[in-house]
Amino acid sequence: MLRGVDVSTLQGTIAWSRVKRAGVDFVMIKATQGRGEGAATRHLNVFTDSQFVKNITGASATGLACGVYHYFTATTTEEVDREADYFIAAIRPYRDKITLWAAVDVESEVYLNKLSKYQLKSLVQRFLRKVSAAGFLPMLYTNPNCLVYRFEPGAFADTPIWLAHWGVSKPYEGVNPEIWQFGVGRIDGIKTDVDHNYGYFSLDDKISRKYAVGDTYIVKAGDVYSNGRAVPARLVGNEYTISQVRDDRILLRELVSWVKV
Repeated sequence: MLRGVDVSTLQGTIAWSRVKRAGVDFVMIKATQGRGEGAATRHLNVFTDSQFVKNITGASATGLACGVYHYFTATTTEEVDREADYFIAAIRPYRDKITLWAAVDVESEVYLNKLSKYQLKSLVQRFLRKVSAAGFLPMLYTNPNCLVYRFEPGAFADTPIWLAHWGVSKPYEGVNPEIWQFGVGRIDGIKTDVDHNYGYFSLDDKISRKYAVGDTYIVKAGDVYSNGRAVPARLVGNEYTISQVRDDRILLRELVSWVKV
């Protein structure tokens, strides 16, 4: 079981090397948000968390496994598209630093109360599809109340779950979360209280960075084609465009060849 924290601008400037030495294995970092929460905001005003860039660069530099998340407030398909597109644009420059999931945080009672179960399911699924299409690993952050009363049964059975369930000895049994946010406390290197998490995944087996069509890929020593043959040493260091993506391989347009990743 892994130890993790999730952070945002609320934690201020963080000493990431101290956090890692304190025994933290991974971090989920807030990247963006749809609306403010102080009062229901009539118009969408998507924004980037003020500490996002510092947090993703600082945490990844220490070797921590990093995921990111967006705080969801959309109530229409148009708003979902704006929130998802903004989120993707904000995290795309840091693709090489994001080795965990790109999660959508669905918990806002201010906005969710306006939606039926079917509407909420449809909007969140649309967001997750856009994240996946952009080449990131989608995840849903939520809590037992939303899973039982706000979503249709089984709506996210195939989606990795980051579950917020505090004050209990084990998480809600209705799902098998990849991450359990179980409470709040202090960690060396962070000046404020911070959410604490357990990770039920292997850093070796579960963490993988997906690639997207249109990305560039730099050939590395040891790369092999899909048939198992080694990519020639003369190609190492060259940059190529990804034209197709499969589970364990990418098609490099200029080489017209599949390379395992």
